[in-house]
Amino acid sequence: MTKQPAPFEFAKIRWAYFGLVIGMFTASISQTIVGPAIPRIVAELGGLAWYSWLSTIVMLVSAVVTPISGKLSDIFGRRRFYVIGLLLFMLGSVLSGLAFNFAFLIVARTIQGMGMGILMPLSQTILGVLIPPRQRGKYQGYMGAVMGASQVAGPLLGGWITDVSSWRWLFYISMPVGLIALLIILRHLHIPEESVRGKIDHAGISTMTVGVSATLLGISLGGQDGWSEPHVLVLLLVGLVFLAAFVWVERRAEEPIVPMYLFRNSIFTFSTVGAFFMNMSMMAVLIYVPVYAQGVLGVSATGSGLILIPMNVVLFAIGIVIGQLTTKTGRYKEFAVAGAVVQVLGALLMLRLGADSSKLELVLATSVLGLGYGMAFQIYVLAVQNAVQRRDLGVATSSLQFVRNIGNTLGTAIAGTIMTTHLMSGIKDRLTPELEAKIPTGGLNPNAVLNPGDLLYLPTELAHVLRASLGDAMHAVFLVLPVLTMLSLAGTLMIKAVPLRDTFTQPEDKGSELLDATVMSAPDQERVRLSPEDSLARSKERIMGAHLILLAEQVRDDNPILRDAVAEFGNGDLARGLEILRSTGAMLLSEDPAEIDAHEAFAVELSKRGRKERMLSPEMTKRLNDVAQLVADRPTGQPTRPRIDTAEGIDGAGLRRALLMLDSALVADIATRRWERE
Repeated sequence: MTKQPAPFEFAKIRWAYFGLVIGMFTASISQTIVGPAIPRIVAELGGLAWYSWLSTIVMLVSAVVTPISGKLSDIFGRRRFYVIGLLLFMLGSVLSGLAFNFAFLIVARTIQGMGMGILMPLSQTILGVLIPPRQRGKYQGYMGAVMGASQVAGPLLGGWITDVSSWRWLFYISMPVGLIALLIILRHLHIPEESVRGKIDHAGISTMTVGVSATLLGISLGGQDGWSEPHVLVLLLVGLVFLAAFVWVERRAEEPIVPMYLFRNSIFTFSTVGAFFMNMSMMAVLIYVPVYAQGVLGVSATGSGLILIPMNVVLFAIGIVIGQLTTKTGRYKEFAVAGAVVQVLGALLMLRLGADSSKLELVLATSVLGLGYGMAFQIYVLAVQNAVQRRDLGVATSSLQFVRNIGNTLGTAIAGTIMTTHLMSGIKDRLTPELEAKIPTGGLNPNAVLNPGDLLYLPTELAHVLRASLGDAMHAVFLVLPVLTMLSLAGTLMIKAVPLRDTFTQPEDKGSELLDATVMSAPDQERVRLSPEDSLARSKERIMGAHLILLAEQVRDDNPILRDAVAEFGNGDLARGLEILRSTGAMLLSEDPAEIDAHEAFAVELSKRGRKERMLSPEMTKRLNDVAQLVADRPTGQPTRPRIDTAEGIDGAGLRRALLMLDSALVADIATRRWERE
């Protein structure tokens, strides 16, 4: 009788889950708690043009670190990297609080961003290891709710601390929470790690780091210094060249940090598109609504935090509801599409805001946006994790988070560029000769619009010029939101809905094609009831499994060509080559989900070998060709050539090619013995 998978029991992993949630909360709140204080920090340290950098630098570093940490955690261990992420984040928090100038603060925020780039994707990845997809929707909903709670608590707490104390405490306050998360993770998080050999993609890491950094810096500085400045053009050119090189390198890397084959999976591709544009719009709202509230509506830092609370309450509350509905119904695309539509409506409401708008209008518009964000935010992660192999959870989740971080950074940088450009041009257009005569000695400081104390020392007319110019600048920023939300909706509509699995490998896959159930392209095909063709295909897979095991039994000294070929399949290690054959055969024969998971990595390795144009060394190929020439002198009939399918993952065609090559080696041995005797 087939062994059935044990039912999922949350009690066994609850403390590990709580540790992940607390770690996610620690990283998430650091993004929002600083928002209301940024105007005060920038006004104190000087330089309105650098406004966006306190957020941009964190997102820039996170964008670079996320895919690197995802890949390295797959190789060296996810728990270890999660602990490193917590330690880096706490170190960056302490240094940020101790910052004595703007440059030091940027460096400290860079370290903090490195920690966040590890924590954010790995929390989702480890959750994917702990909880099966069907139940995962509910617990991702809870995690999303905690992130929403951080969005609520962050602006309110940040504004209050800024008003009553010092902005430095915004960074110190995350330390106790981070320490609690660290202790829980060290004590309770124990997860199986894939024992798959991997290589560090040094070329990919280098080209991606330079490409992403140079491009995003060029975009940020373009709005500040002008797009025609030589250093801006050089940065953009260098960034584009290195990004092109990164794609070229990743397509050829043995162990890429962002596997290009993931983008052949339409679910992954369109999920990243939807998430990318959603994050662009969301970060523009989170970062620049406090600017609008403080600089245009004239509210305090605490008040700007309060304005964002309804949006974030709606965001995390609907996240819980959607998570429960996803687990109950097994459906998810419908919720993401509805959320994207609501985001478009919220973005249109933002266009109605101006210098004379009320706080209630701002709350209404942002709350509608929060409803849309909450409905869709976690769905993209769930869709991607349901569409990839278990061994690719880390790299797929981190790749999605990488794209999201790029969206965060671009959204912030582009919005900052628009705001700065329109603010300065608005001030210039509004200054009449009469108003210029009232400008204080030392000039008109645009930073004053973000500091109520500085505005008090300006003539009323000049204060009005600054606020009206900022109002126009923020309207220009809000004009981008409908475009971004509609692009997110377009990507979400293209996602192919695939039923959520109740286990990591379904017992219902019994009798269906096991290879296609785990292949990267399989999610584009709906899982259906078994047809006679499916049953026949599964039977052929079982035969293939038996074939591999029987081949392994033929590896002996009197079959030297087969023996040496299997050794090459094991990278020179005959024992490993035999292990690959036997494990792949066992996986194809088995109906036990646990056994399938245990042997899956070896099947992937064998199918990747089968995809290579040259599976064997030139010396081995020559030995086979010599025997082929010997056989060619005998009447053998018309030879046929197998078709080659280059899909990634556990690729059925790749396995068949690998098996064919090993069969050829065995036939060569048999043919050699036969015709040498003649």
